[in-house]
Amino acid sequence: MAADQSKQERIGAIVMSFGSILIAGMEWLDRPKPGEIVEAEPDWYVTFNLLLHGAILLLLIVSLIRLNKLVADRPNQRLPFLVMILVGLGAAAYVVGRDLGLV
Repeated sequence: MAADQSKQERIGAIVMSFGSILIAGMEWLDRPKPGEIVEAEPDWYVTFNLLLHGAILLLLIVSLIRLNKLVADRPNQRLPFLVMILVGLGAAAYVVGRDLGLV
C-alpha cells in the first residue's frame, strides 16, 4: 500500500507541476501590453483564481517537503523530481503574484 501511495503522490506532483507551468505560460502570453486598457474582472472570479492557484502553490510546497518519501523506492529520480517541483513552484508563485497584482 505504501508504494501505491508514493506513486499516487508522484503522479500528483507531476500533474500539479505541469499544470502550474501551463497556467503560468497562459498568464504570461495573456499579459497586457504597456499602456493597454484592461477591463477589471469580477471580485468573485479574482478570489476564486487566487484560492485555486494558492492551493496549487501550497500542494507543491507539501510535495517538496515530502520529496524524500515520494522517491524512497526510486532514489535515482530524486533530482528530476526536485527540479520539476521547483520549476512548478516558480510558475505557481508567478501566477499567485499576478493574481495579487505584484507582478
